Amino acid sequence: MSARARQWTIFYAYTLWSVLVMVALMPVLMLLMLGAAAFAELRDHPLLGLVLLVQAVTSVLAARAALRDWAAAPPTPGRGRWDLPRLGALWGGQHWLAATALPPIVLAAVALGPGGSAPLLLVSCAVLAVGTLFRVPWRWTAGLLMVALLLAALGVIPSDLLVFAVVVCGATFALRPSIWLGAVVRELDQAREAQAQLAVAEERLRFARDLHDVTGRDLSVIAVKTELVAQLAERGDPRAAEHGREAAQIARTSLAEIRSLVRGYREADLATELQGTASLLRSAHVEVTIEGDAEQVPVRHRGTAAWVLREGGTNILRHADSSAVSISLTPEGITLVNDGAPEQGPVREGSGMTGMRERLGDQAQLTAGSARGIFTLDVRFDTPGGPS
Repeated sequence: MSARARQWTIFYAYTLWSVLVMVALMPVLMLLMLGAAAFAELRDHPLLGLVLLVQAVTSVLAARAALRDWAAAPPTPGRGRWDLPRLGALWGGQHWLAATALPPIVLAAVALGPGGSAPLLLVSCAVLAVGTLFRVPWRWTAGLLMVALLLAALGVIPSDLLVFAVVVCGATFALRPSIWLGAVVRELDQAREAQAQLAVAEERLRFARDLHDVTGRDLSVIAVKTELVAQLAERGDPRAAEHGREAAQIARTSLAEIRSLVRGYREADLATELQGTASLLRSAHVEVTIEGDAEQVPVRHRGTAAWVLREGGTNILRHADSSAVSISLTPEGITLVNDGAPEQGPVREGSGMTGMRERLGDQAQLTAGSARGIFTLDVRFDTPGGPS
């Protein structure tokens, strides 16, 4: 799991368990609400309790399948004034939903038989109603509640059925907003990822623009000069040497400007990099602890430390599911420690770690490893000392 998807993954788990717990507790809540009559029927017909248990299990499986299909599908953007995500209908796991509809039929047959009663039938219908209504837009639930209130006011249905409708609609109204909030979090995560990708693209465009500005004119002049040199040389004109030297000088000047541009792009101020890395990690909801500051690192090693911070912070976001990161800066070196490490023991070095070692060269020694889910990246400067 990438760090950028961490918030959505956590909130989806919260939403899933909220829905499943409510669906699983629905028969218990209805039994408690109906009281002695329901428990008396359970005592007289223990097999009906088994039917209710099976229905509770199938309703949980149906809800889980619906939410998994919803989470796997691309989000549907909202329209209108609020521009909020639209949930639509959640029809995943329809076979489990069909299985949830069978127990009410069995209980209805028992209720209509000799000496039958309706309490357990109401419990079963409540489980089926909640498992169905949370899948559809809230307007359906609101409409059902309004119809129940109207029929109760006209005396068409007894007060017990009105209470049943209120409990079912209330449970549904409690579930649907949880799913909607999950959709909002997913949109926020995708927006943050898109923003990060846009920032990378903008930085590439900026560097490309600066590189073009530095080299475009000089390369054009060099092209013209070399063509002129070739023409003069063909005619034996001694000015060819002079123009050749001018082209070489322009090329050297352009090369120096390119090196300056690349050096300015690749080198970073340690204090700025420390602040940027901490801000980047905190934006991903990672708790960052900083020990020491940039001033404690020797001046000759600050560029190295800044580059280690940049690469280390990037690797934490890409490869770890971290909730806490510790950054330590001392005159002897720099250390990054994070939890959520995906590996144990020796670390298999990829291109990032290999590039880091190559960049450090003889200036510092790098060690990396993980133990019990804690990853440590430690860089020791070969020549420790105070700022110089």
